[in-house]
Amino acid sequence: MQSRPRAAVKMVAAAVTTALLAGCSYAVKRVDNPVVMPVGWDAPISQTAEQNVPVKWWENFNSPVLNQLIERALSDSPNLIIAEERLKNAERTLQINKENLFPDLSASASTRRTLTGGNQTPENTSDQTSVGLSTSYSFDLFGIQAARYRNQVATFIGSKYDHDLARITIAQNVARAYFNLLSIRSQVNATRTNLEIAERLLRIYEARWREGVSREFDFTQQTTQVLQQRTQLISQENQLRAAETALGLLLGVTPQEFRIEGEPIDQLSVPDIAPWVPSELLLRRPDIAAAELDMASAQANVYIARASLIPVTLTLNASGNTGSQELFKLTDARTYSVGGVLSIAEGIFSFREKRMGVLTAESNELIALLNYASTIRSALKEIDDTLATAEANRRSEETTRLQLTNSERSLQLAQVELREGSANQQEVLDAQRSLYSAQDSMSRARLQRLTTAVNLYVALGGGWAAPETTGPLSP
Repeated sequence: MQSRPRAAVKMVAAAVTTALLAGCSYAVKRVDNPVVMPVGWDAPISQTAEQNVPVKWWENFNSPVLNQLIERALSDSPNLIIAEERLKNAERTLQINKENLFPDLSASASTRRTLTGGNQTPENTSDQTSVGLSTSYSFDLFGIQAARYRNQVATFIGSKYDHDLARITIAQNVARAYFNLLSIRSQVNATRTNLEIAERLLRIYEARWREGVSREFDFTQQTTQVLQQRTQLISQENQLRAAETALGLLLGVTPQEFRIEGEPIDQLSVPDIAPWVPSELLLRRPDIAAAELDMASAQANVYIARASLIPVTLTLNASGNTGSQELFKLTDARTYSVGGVLSIAEGIFSFREKRMGVLTAESNELIALLNYASTIRSALKEIDDTLATAEANRRSEETTRLQLTNSERSLQLAQVELREGSANQQEVLDAQRSLYSAQDSMSRARLQRLTTAVNLYVALGGGWAAPETTGPLSP
């Protein structure tokens, strides 16, 4: 027959082994995709584009300034730093929850010295020392603890995906803000150039009017044109400053201290981007992956709620104590205690409450499923729409560029005819307005193409990929 101490040790070891083996059920399994994925995309796709979205996709715009801005934002952005600290806190919480899965082991030690004597009794000194060890473990009979931990793991991994999405969003916002700044600056430069042309024509009209060659009406009309462009320039310069401070705010710097020149917007490259196949999108977008984890978390909650209806618990307690009357020599007395408690208890009203909890958990599971499916469908629509917009913007820029070329030539001819005396004022005014409109349209068309390219990169995941393409997820 085994001694009691050895039997106690074996029971404690069995409890620990059970806890460790239960860890096999802690992995978060992937959720089946509830959406039938299309075979391809409806929107036209460039045949020369490569199906690749690099992690640093912004480098494909060939802008050294943009590269520096985004790298700075990824390191200094307050919003991103806050997201990183929250992720660290979530990781610490998960580690604490993981440690709570294992048996609770506690130790104690004490020692004391007693002096007796007096009333002609000889003094006597005695030492007493004891050391105790105890453990307690509640068996996860129905997998409730495992399901709770799966929920916590899914929540933590989802927070990691949210952090990844925050980095992509920061890069997207900086790129769009920078392109907007360059577009406004291009409009300001165009307005200044047109203002110089209008002022030069005004001097010609003034000289012709004073010489009696043209009417005062022509002179006043051209004066009005100059004043309109000066007013437009004031408004655009104010927009330029606002765009500059907005970009500085994204970088986490004081807007009043931020100044940037940048490149001409026409010098930037517009990347030729091809999308992933639709089925691969599930592993390329962090928002879809996060929605999948929400679904996994909801499933774990349903399991917890259903398992809680069974009012059975099994708890193992084990403790040992050894002591001695002589300091640090633990040989005199040993005691061991091993016990297990199997309890079955359920109240009538608590059962109804738990039953309502099951129904609520099942409802939340359905909501998570619908949200997961909606996230996938929204992503499919977003990519198709952005692909179509990219093609439309490309064609629009081509026609706008031709319009700009013709407007520049028309104004040149109008100025020549004006100096020769063969052009009327209305033709000159129309040529000026046409050129200004074409320049403004060209700047906006370029901005739309660049912004759409950024949006397409982000819609395709922004270079993100799921940490694992198959098997269980893990923190």
